Amino acid sequence: MKKIFLLTLLSVFFLSAFCQTSSNGTEILTKISVNKFIADEEMDDPILGPSWWWWFWKPFYQYVETKVIDGKVIVTCEGRGWKLCRARDIFNTTNIRGLAPELVENTYESINEEYEDRVIAGEHRGSITKKIAFPDPLANGRISYILFMMNWDNDPIRHYNGRAEITISKTNNLGISTERD
Repeated sequence: MKKIFLLTLLSVFFLSAFCQTSSNGTEILTKISVNKFIADEEMDDPILGPSWWWWFWKPFYQYVETKVIDGKVIVTCEGRGWKLCRARDIFNTTNIRGLAPELVENTYESINEEYEDRVIAGEHRGSITKKIAFPDPLANGRISYILFMMNWDNDPIRHYNGRAEITISKTNNLGISTERD
């Protein structure tokens, strides 16, 4: 009877250690898909000017629609107008204890600005990664990271048309071991 108890206790210890090790993975907080489209007939608009002025109007769209479906955010931006192609009011749903939502939103804005600057510079495809380090109260104050990973693929001829996907995730190790021997 004592052997069975000791084996059960030992297996509980191993299972507990395994669960703690495997919980150190990456948690995806949200995915944002962005679709941008301006029709050809809108490019030589008499009010907005000829198509070579597209760089001045680059971040502006007439219709910007944000949908949240199964935890994924879909942003659709169409036509020339006066609105920025940005997901709005989604960072309340990705609330991370111990981290100011403004910091997450500011990082999201900066990754979008860098993306637009790179597209203007002629990079039609690419990726950007940014990270935020913070003391995680859920991990007893250990450092955790919020990762922003953006991939985009824009039309090389019509730079204002394209697709982008941003994945916002939380991890606590970035693949680097911080334990000492």
